[in-house]
Parts: sequence; C-alpha cells; structure tokens
Amino acid sequence: MKVFKKILKIAKLTLQMILVMAVGFTISLGIYTSVNESIRFPTNSEMSSLGNISSDIDSKEKSAVQKSRYSILHVLSTHEDRPGFAKMSGTYVSHDGKFYVITAAHGIMGDCEFTFVATNSDSIYECIKYIIIDQYVDYAIIEIEKVDGRTPVKLNEVLPSNREWRQETSVLSNVFYTGYPNSIGPLTFRGSVAGISDESYIYLHSYAWPGSSGSGVFSYDGNLIGIIIALNVGFTGAGYDVLEDLVIVTPLFMIDWDLAYEIMKEPSVATDTADTGDTQE
Repeated sequence: MKVFKKILKIAKLTLQMILVMAVGFTISLGIYTSVNESIRFPTNSEMSSLGNISSDIDSKEKSAVQKSRYSILHVLSTHEDRPGFAKMSGTYVSHDGKFYVITAAHGIMGDCEFTFVATNSDSIYECIKYIIIDQYVDYAIIEIEKVDGRTPVKLNEVLPSNREWRQETSVLSNVFYTGYPNSIGPLTFRGSVAGISDESYIYLHSYAWPGSSGSGVFSYDGNLIGIIIALNVGFTGAGYDVLEDLVIVTPLFMIDWDLAYEIMKEPSVATDTADTGDTQE
C-alpha cells in the first residue's frame, strides 16, 4: 500500500511538472511571437491592405473610408483604333443581384467589349452591358462581372432624402474618396464641400489628378453622394491654370435613375453605348 501511494504521488508530481512546463512553453511562445511581431518589418501586403486605416480617426469616418476603399475599381476603356487605355476610377455597386460600376462618362472610349474594370494587374473583369453613358452630365453606369476582393455599395442605400442632400452638400461638410490618380493606387483622400455651382455640381476643396475621374465621393455619414469629373480651370495673365485642389463632382441626384433602373431590368446581354445627353469629345 505504501509503495502504491508513493507511485501515485510521483505520478501526480510528474503530471504537475508536465502541466507547468506546457504552460511555461505556451507563455514563452506567446511572448516570443509577440516580440517577434512587434520588431519585424511589415510586409507590403499588410501596409497596402484596404483595411489598413488609421486608428486616429473616429468610427464614422472609418466606416466611410472603408466603404470608399472596399468599393473602388480601376476603370479601363479603349476602342479598336486606340493603342492604349483611358484610365479612370469607379465605384462598385450592386442592385437586384447584379453588379455595376459608377464612373465618369468622359473616359469611356468605345463599345462595351473594350471596357474593363480591375483591382490589380492580375484581376480584370469584363463589361457586360452599358446602362447609361451620359456625356453631358458626365456619368456612366456599367454592368460588370462580379468582382472578387471588393464589397459593392447597395444602390438602394445611396440615395438620401432631400433633407439629407442639403446636409451632405452643406459647406465644409467632410467627404472622402478613393481613386487611381495617375494610375497609382488605390489612394484615399479627404476633403470638404466648398460650394455648389449654378448647375448643381459640387465643388470640393480636396485634390485630384488625371485618373481620379469617376471616383465615388462619400460623405462623413458614409453615403455615396457623387462622382469626381474634373478639376477647375482658371484663366490668369499667365494663361490657363489648373486648380488641382478645387474638384468638381457630379452629385448622384443628377443621374436619371428612372431610366437606369428600367435598363437594369433588361436581360444582361452586351450592348453598345446607351447614350443620353449630348456627346462631347
């Protein structure tokens, strides 16, 4: 009996030692991993991740920036006689189980078969059908394939009420947009509403360059409110000057939504330009 008790005691001590060693190893491994994680350099994919957003901004700003970044697409368009692509930005949206990009019209060069969207050089998606290409107001809605790695904005969530529009376009309201200026990006910028033109276009105090056209502008509340279409150009004694910090935006209420939704109901077969308004070269 004494021998049995002695063996049992030794077994208990051995088990306790094993448990202590296991806990110690786990703690040591956690400390090593934590220290190693804190001292190593971040990878490019970690730094360039769409979700790598500053923790210094408040939760509403972060939500708006996330919508902007996760819905951004690079828009590429050409035609059979053009050697290269016109490159813009666009916002990935969805409606009734189909997927679209909203962008500027002035960069759409040819028929649907010559227009694409991309998230990077290896992920390119085809145009299915032009919904509306309005060169006069300067917006385009294009049906596209479902895009991996992006989160579409639902169209039924991007049309605020009259009261909301007044608030969203009030002077000094904060806005955010993500785009591909000079085909670099996606890059995210902040700005504020500076005023409204006589034709109801929005003026932003922000920054934009060639390639920013078509970028979706999001309000502080996370609403998609417009599409970047141009920079202001002024005439001085030295000639024409481009004001790269005065950005012109087509507000979404200028889109012919009744026509757009009607065309969206039609079968998804590739078509040529569904044009409204006057065509501008």
